[in-house]
Amino acid sequence: MSKQFVVIDTTALISCFSTIFKQHPQISEDAIKLIQHAFRSDSDILLSIPSIVFVEIFDKWVVDDEFRAMFVSEVLEVVSQCPNIEIKPIDEEVLQMFISLSDSIVNLENHDKIILASAMALQWPLITSDSKIIKYVKKYKVIPTIIG
Repeated sequence: MSKQFVVIDTTALISCFSTIFKQHPQISEDAIKLIQHAFRSDSDILLSIPSIVFVEIFDKWVVDDEFRAMFVSEVLEVVSQCPNIEIKPIDEEVLQMFISLSDSIVNLENHDKIILASAMALQWPLITSDSKIIKYVKKYKVIPTIIG
């Protein structure tokens, strides 16, 4: 059984936990199934979630203590306990990749640059529906592929 390696962005994580966020998924059903498969203990999927994803969720979604508690118990703790999922820190390699990302036409936001830089450092596919990231990857081919 060969391993499959994947990085996910904020939209992908929110889509996977769409009932908690009360949002319609913004990635394909196949991409959601791929992410959900990584949560199984016998999974052949290894998932990396850049730490900035959680910062972005806390910045944009955590509006009160009730949602914070629900997010921590139903998402963050579940992710933390899964042996097939890592929360990728912003290390020196990711920082170097982040600095290298430049395009005044695509104009990626900093959190998107960190997510893409994480995928670049690992050279893993990225699950995203973000049109700017998709455009950048198509233009520069910096990671193996986008899964949407």
